[in-house]
Amino acid sequence: MVRTETVVVHDRMRAGAPTAMVIVGDQPFTPLLDFFRERGLSLSAERAYAQTLARFIEWLSVRAEEFWPQDSRGLIYTAFAHDLLFGTYRDGEDALGLNWAATSQKNVARLTRCLVEFSDWLTDHHGIPSLNPMQPGASFSDQLLFWRRWNKWKAGSLLSHIKSRNWAVPKAEVARRIATPGRRNTVLQETKAFPAEQVDALLWRGFINPGKQDAAEPWAKFNLRDILITLLCLYGGCRESEPMHLWVDDVFLDPGDPDLALVLIHEPHDGLIDYLDPMTGAKRKTNRADYLQRFCGGKKPLTMENGRRHAGWKGNLLTHLDRNAFQVFWVDRNAGRVFLTLWRLYIEHVRPPALQTPWAFLTKDAKPLGAEAHSDSFIAALCRIGLTPSKWGGTSTQALRHRYGQWLNELGIGEKEGQVAMHHRNVKSQQVYRQLGVAKVAAAMGDGQVLELPNLESKT
Repeated sequence: MVRTETVVVHDRMRAGAPTAMVIVGDQPFTPLLDFFRERGLSLSAERAYAQTLARFIEWLSVRAEEFWPQDSRGLIYTAFAHDLLFGTYRDGEDALGLNWAATSQKNVARLTRCLVEFSDWLTDHHGIPSLNPMQPGASFSDQLLFWRRWNKWKAGSLLSHIKSRNWAVPKAEVARRIATPGRRNTVLQETKAFPAEQVDALLWRGFINPGKQDAAEPWAKFNLRDILITLLCLYGGCRESEPMHLWVDDVFLDPGDPDLALVLIHEPHDGLIDYLDPMTGAKRKTNRADYLQRFCGGKKPLTMENGRRHAGWKGNLLTHLDRNAFQVFWVDRNAGRVFLTLWRLYIEHVRPPALQTPWAFLTKDAKPLGAEAHSDSFIAALCRIGLTPSKWGGTSTQALRHRYGQWLNELGIGEKEGQVAMHHRNVKSQQVYRQLGVAKVAAAMGDGQVLELPNLESKT
């Protein structure tokens, strides 16, 4: 069997941006790199394509002979999808040597989507037949599903007024020749929010510096850096990686309340930065990628780093287009006041001096903090208060944003306001954070009184 490995390398053709690469044997699979250079995907998306292709190459290396006959080649996609769904064990043995366990229909759909998109690209650029080509004559049900998705997409788009139905008509009339195996169920994506009753314990016990519980100074007793990051995620609704992109100059006083922090988180590459020209002393403006390169010793945005210094960035609804930034909206204004107080202490007493490192949150050796390093610190804080880290139990960094969404519900915040508060480009994207969980639905149903119980006491 051919062995593959998925690695992250830096692409000099894209200014050294990190990119996923599949190594087949000891050779890089270069067509995938060409595909990525055209698509402009995030690193996490590239990893998904690379991992899918690596699995397909290994699978094909042990099953290719079955599909040499011309009339069998159209079955490659079907066979691969079924081996993904049901695994490669038959009667308790794996004759292929792949050791694939059965996986979910959702995961199969994700993997096959990546594979088919890359296969279509190979068809367009190299004339290689598609694994699952589009063909005319989509069924009525396929067309109905297409228009339902299109209407939902159009309704949630901020540019819905320019979405032309005429553009979509040809797409509705074609469908993939082979369907993905299995039926998809609609699943309640229950929000696992961080437990509200544990918030104070997390902040004021979990983030106590080890051995410093009796320290008199708050900057010695508490890990102020990680408390500030947690406040941004919990009370400001930030994704776990977004606070890592905050620079020292990105926190202001709210014009309407000088005790409240006004926090702007800028797009890591294109966010505006004001600076004084070292030659003339004049005020200048540029984007952050340019500033890091010219004035910070050739540094790069954290989205272009890898390992523990990497921090991702999803497309956001920006509230300050002149600065390419979004404002953090405090779900509780008191949290914004606490943030400002701790911020001042952190900048004055904790943050290491670093002249050419503008990021606010740094490690002890003055390196920018990445999302992975903060996650480790968050897990340690959970353990100190007796909680077990669990995505499904609501004790993860992402669960802080889910708690923010649930608080929006409790405050009666509408969909449009919630969209801006959570910085979503699509108004429907917030639903996963604001959806009622099973427990709340059960409790609400239990409060109703429909059946009148009879008197079942026995008469003696």
